[in-house]
Amino acid sequence: MSKSPVVTRSPATDLQPPAGSSALVRKLGSLCLMSEEEIDFLEGLQNNTVEVQAGVDFVVEGDDRKTTFILIDGWASRYTTLSDGRRQILSFALPGDILGLHINFNAQAHYSATAMNTLKLAVVDPRRILEINQKFPILASGLSWCTAREFAILGDQAVRLGRLPAKARLAHLFLELWHRLELIRENNGKWLALPMKQSDLADTLGLSLVHTNRCIGDLRKSGLITVAKDHIKLEDLDALIRLSDFDPERLAEFSI
Repeated sequence: MSKSPVVTRSPATDLQPPAGSSALVRKLGSLCLMSEEEIDFLEGLQNNTVEVQAGVDFVVEGDDRKTTFILIDGWASRYTTLSDGRRQILSFALPGDILGLHINFNAQAHYSATAMNTLKLAVVDPRRILEINQKFPILASGLSWCTAREFAILGDQAVRLGRLPAKARLAHLFLELWHRLELIRENNGKWLALPMKQSDLADTLGLSLVHTNRCIGDLRKSGLITVAKDHIKLEDLDALIRLSDFDPERLAEFSI
């Protein structure tokens, strides 16, 4: 059986992301060694920035999209609204995530995106994304991984909603967010920053607000989490993984 070709480059030009790199560079840098030219290109993509205040939608479901966003700082939620006004949060966007990566192929927004706290967004012409595919095959592979990872995250959300009991849903979500922050080196030990309300958790997990509050209380009483203002400490990662059947390797897979 023939082996797949291996792409090699001179070690002298391959760099780990330097200190102070953007979250996007840190995320892709965790996957592959990047040249200085590639790092400079990614950082240059993020020169045009805007600030979005908490609670403001910067993507509206059904609207035509002409802009790709790179999340530099802050958290956003992607959600859809049902005809009766109920909201379902689909996923969370964290620093280093790209919203509208493929709008060159489908320009209509199929979800809304709102700022959960003050956001710093890079506003990117979608043609610059196509430029990556033309000039930087290693980076293009990294963007393909980002797409596959979004599928894995949405797959985990389907498992949470379809098969897990309420308390396990909450533990599973906490673990996903913690591991995603760990990848970009923005976690703080076992502490997880959560710039969201309990109503946001309820709209993510398909639970009532009362049930969400009860589940948080149960996890706390069991010694699995500690709750502080805007933060939760994951006291026992192994126990939370057993409770929720969480598989961190799914977030590192490249296949869809």
